[in-house]
Formats: sequence, C-alpha cells, structure tokens
Amino acid sequence: MSTEPRDVGPLFGGDRPIRDSDRQLVINLLHSAHADGRLSDYDFHARMQYVYHARTFDDLVPVARDLMN
Repeated sequence: MSTEPRDVGPLFGGDRPIRDSDRQLVINLLHSAHADGRLSDYDFHARMQYVYHARTFDDLVPVARDLMN
C-alpha cells in the first residue's frame, strides 16, 4: 500500500511555483503546531529549513500534510 498522496503533482498544480504568501501560510502553520506541542523543536526547525528551500506546491505538501487535520 502506497502512502504517497494522490492529490498532488502536475495534474493538480503541484508543480506550480509558490509565492511568498504561500510559504508564509506554511510557516504560520508550523509555528502554531510547535506552540501547541505538536512538533518538537527538532521537527520544527527541520521543517522550517525545508519550507525555506521549497520552490513548488509539491515541495510544501510533505511539510504540512500531517498538521492539516
């Protein structure tokens, strides 16, 4: 059984470049999750580094997907 998301990729616009405002939404989500104790310091910092290097929506999906529930 694959755990890869089925709703990302070029067919769904995942290859589109992100804007600064898109990046900021994920950063805000990470800060909130960290403040709520849902992310350890290590996970928070690792994900933040990934967000800063993200270029497309598909880059952001693995960073935030588990926090969206």
